[in-house]
Amino acid sequence: MVSYQVWNASIFAYTISSHILIVTLTLGLSLLILISEFIALRYKNKYYEALAHKMSIALVINFAFGTASGVFMAVELFLFWPEFMRVVGDVAMGTFYAEVFAFLVESISLVTYVYFWDNFRNRWHHWLVSIGILLGTGASAALIVNVNAWMNTPTGSFNIPHYLETGKIIDVNPLKVFWEPSTFAQQFHMYAAEYLAGSMMILVYLAYKYMKTRDIEAKKVYMAGISILSVISIIDIIITGIAGSNELTTLMAVEPLKYASLEQNMVPTNYGAPEHIFGLIINGKEAYYINLPLAQSLLAYPLTLGHGAIPGLSSYPASSWSPSVSHDFLDLMVGAGVLIGLFWLYVVIQYFRKKNPMNDKKTLWATIVFGIIAVLTMEDGWWTAEVGRAPYVIRSPVPGGIIVNGVKYYGVMDISQATSYSPYVWTIGIAVIIFYLIIEPLMFYYMAKVLNIPDINSELNKADSEVNEKKVTGIKAGMR
Repeated sequence: MVSYQVWNASIFAYTISSHILIVTLTLGLSLLILISEFIALRYKNKYYEALAHKMSIALVINFAFGTASGVFMAVELFLFWPEFMRVVGDVAMGTFYAEVFAFLVESISLVTYVYFWDNFRNRWHHWLVSIGILLGTGASAALIVNVNAWMNTPTGSFNIPHYLETGKIIDVNPLKVFWEPSTFAQQFHMYAAEYLAGSMMILVYLAYKYMKTRDIEAKKVYMAGISILSVISIIDIIITGIAGSNELTTLMAVEPLKYASLEQNMVPTNYGAPEHIFGLIINGKEAYYINLPLAQSLLAYPLTLGHGAIPGLSSYPASSWSPSVSHDFLDLMVGAGVLIGLFWLYVVIQYFRKKNPMNDKKTLWATIVFGIIAVLTMEDGWWTAEVGRAPYVIRSPVPGGIIVNGVKYYGVMDISQATSYSPYVWTIGIAVIIFYLIIEPLMFYYMAKVLNIPDINSELNKADSEVNEKKVTGIKAGMR
């Protein structure tokens, strides 16, 4: 029979995997809208104006479903993880309050941007509102990641030795949660990966519509979006690679146990650590892996030609190890990221050869395939991070474990301590599954409906009048 811990963890993994699709799309849309309207106003281009308008309406649909999902997930946290949320309530609730303010910035900016589109006398002031959307969506995502970083490296936010000894929380510093040792690395990697996946998710739709439609004017609107998102993806895949490498380096310093689990290192070493591609740990030994001698040491310490400390699992009790599948998740993520990078390298080479690959049908189909891979890779990244923290929900504040009364703790709270043992979680869990099976297809359906351009000439005439007939500069801002 499935245990309470496994059931609750699986349901929440399903929930966050579903919710993050909405978040990723929100980030991608907010960036696309900002850039497309800027180009429209700067160069008086009606195609980019029409694109920005259509995408902003789609973002409203996305926002509505995302709000419902966020509320649903918050309630789920209290129902499925009561002890964890008790600690969060005492220590880390400040980040959730801040996230509410970011949500308000996003919602007010989005409503103003979409529903008062025609009322700004100065269109550049309307464009400035899109910055509020971008900042609000970005801040909301960042503040939630702050909580995750606190769970990984909870240093100084409360008296952890006293909590481990008595179960009581004292000496709370709520501001410390906003910046932990792992915060920068996680934020950097999150932003890079989310904007890449969000951009490529929208590319899937635009590439498909570009190939499907026969209307030349509609093709120009779709190509406007494809052009912007292709540039974002080319830049972002490079940044994502740098951010991922930086996060692994940070893990090695502040979470050596997690690093050893993700890399499946059985013994610590100062030189010659191999890179194991896939594989499992069976009875304390590695099995079914491809061995690349010296590769891990060289990747971790390129400036010293592989000389440097690499953590190993043998330094920790087996009960503190993450499931070995976390290593396979990491390898899948890295491998898929390399494939996506090679695809965009091909696109760049084609441009340098004076060709336009995004007009090529094969390249557009490849864009759709790699767009789907990018979304799955982003999801895989979250699974890597969360499974890699198991069996703990909140890890030790000290990289090598914290000693309290002669006992070494490798985590502040494990899954068995955090979870709910109410029999109602089984019924609620099934309701969670049904909820997302309904709302996500509906969201994508309605977004596709509003993105459809039934009367392209009317849409472009309106866009043309907005970017050419209205004064864009030199007029006092205000609402009609």
